[in-house]
Amino acid sequence: MSDAHNVFSSHRHEDDALVSGFKNLMKNRGVTIRDASITSDDPNRAHNIDYIKNEILAPGIKWAGTLVVIITPDTKNHDWVSWEIEYAIKHNKRIIGVWASGSAGCEVPEPLEKYGDAIVGWNAKQVLSALNGARIFHGSDGQPRPPQPMSRIDC
Repeated sequence: MSDAHNVFSSHRHEDDALVSGFKNLMKNRGVTIRDASITSDDPNRAHNIDYIKNEILAPGIKWAGTLVVIITPDTKNHDWVSWEIEYAIKHNKRIIGVWASGSAGCEVPEPLEKYGDAIVGWNAKQVLSALNGARIFHGSDGQPRPPQPMSRIDC
């Protein structure tokens, strides 16, 4: 029996391959990831920023039960990732950060650090635990740390 999760994978365009890698990581564990994110496999060809946010990204995030942030060294500097996290927060979505292989220890986007429900390694067991509600946190050194107190942006 397969476990299935509806997610929106928040990532930098340059990290598109990691989205497929993430889905394969979970598939190998018997978990189906249904992903509403935009990748080069199904690109967004719009140019109007409001249209992209309101008509493309927002519906995918609303549909998903969880926003999964693929963390690489440049994720912290990516405005779209931060916007997606903040939008997910406003819509009471679970937010999980996943360190891309070899990226544990890099800085994470401020909204993820502040509001994330879990930050885990590139490890199917940890990811599945987080998807199923565990509050697991790995600090910038990759080692487990206590969860931060939960607080959400007031809408």
